[in-house]
Amino acid sequence: MTQHLVIKNGDVLLAEGRLARVDVRVADGRIIQIGQDLHGEQELDATGHYVLPGLIDLHQHGIGFESCESGTLDEFARLEASRGATTFFPTLFAAPDKSARLMAQHRRTSDELRRLPQIGGFRLESPYLAHTGAGLADDLAPISRETTDALLAAGGGHVRIVDISPELPGALDEIRYLSAQGIVCSLAHTEAGIAQARAAVDAGARLVTHMFDTFVLPSLDDPDPGVYPAGLVDYLLVEDRVMCEIIGDGTHVHPLLVEKALRCKTPDRLVFVTDSNFSAGLPPGDYELPNNWGRGRIQGPNNGVRLVDRDMALAGSALTPLDSLKNAVHLFGQPLAVATIVCARTPARLLGLNKGEIAIGKDADLIVVDRDLELRHTIVAGAVIYTA
Repeated sequence: MTQHLVIKNGDVLLAEGRLARVDVRVADGRIIQIGQDLHGEQELDATGHYVLPGLIDLHQHGIGFESCESGTLDEFARLEASRGATTFFPTLFAAPDKSARLMAQHRRTSDELRRLPQIGGFRLESPYLAHTGAGLADDLAPISRETTDALLAAGGGHVRIVDISPELPGALDEIRYLSAQGIVCSLAHTEAGIAQARAAVDAGARLVTHMFDTFVLPSLDDPDPGVYPAGLVDYLLVEDRVMCEIIGDGTHVHPLLVEKALRCKTPDRLVFVTDSNFSAGLPPGDYELPNNWGRGRIQGPNNGVRLVDRDMALAGSALTPLDSLKNAVHLFGQPLAVATIVCARTPARLLGLNKGEIAIGKDADLIVVDRDLELRHTIVAGAVIYTA
């Protein structure tokens, strides 16, 4: 018989955005009942705590001493669970042959990802970029169908997001090709103009990679002194067909720009991501990064992972998913309901996942946090996989 887990006595954030003191019953990986005085074979007391949708991170490269280049993703998944992520998408930034090898390796060691239900699939940030940001130029390659098909084959149907600079030759055809297969194409690392970006959106692009970051603004001829010239960022803020990621640490994106994005895109089209790197979540100090990136310095969750040997350039963030949630509330002043939208519901809707909300029939991916938003429990598919 299926055992029922009941989460009792918590303040549950319901799908309509209100908190209610109710119990939640889950079975077979789904939420099956929400109400008063529920009981089950297994009960978890959430008295004095919030019960929230599990956090979904669309973009991260590493956490702790783990990275996407690790031999397996087991410890990666465990650390993500300890920071509130019920779904995450390991993001590869490497040359095509290396990304292919790593995806094939991770599929083998995880029984085609079935053994690690937190992993929603792979994300390929490279190789189709116009410039690298803090990455390595050797990881980039021209767009070609042969390369695309080799990467998709190596991913075995698990590639869910592909980043592309829309100004590259062949970008529009590749966006159409990938979008037709249900893969989300994200505009990334670009110096495109408005017309090029709009053409990419017309072709099917539906996401913008870490908005405001690694956007190289093209030179603009000022039409008249004092006249504000419209650019790529302005277009993306008002383009309703795309969702925009933001690294919510206050360093990658100034808080005023986060507020601007929240007002223009609304929480329903804004996704908080970590873009975390190896050493994210670790105590302050210097750490050797993988992939020949050199030493990274951590100075807390909101100052990024900085490359000591490259003039302290940012190499991703030091955020964990739980830090993103906390920052949405404490740093950017959003209500808890809005924080869970940008950290859970919006990314779920982008990818068509049955997650991100607490409602009957939704996947039982949940977190229990205390009043300070410190994590107490992480629940994936109805199973408690982490307890503080």
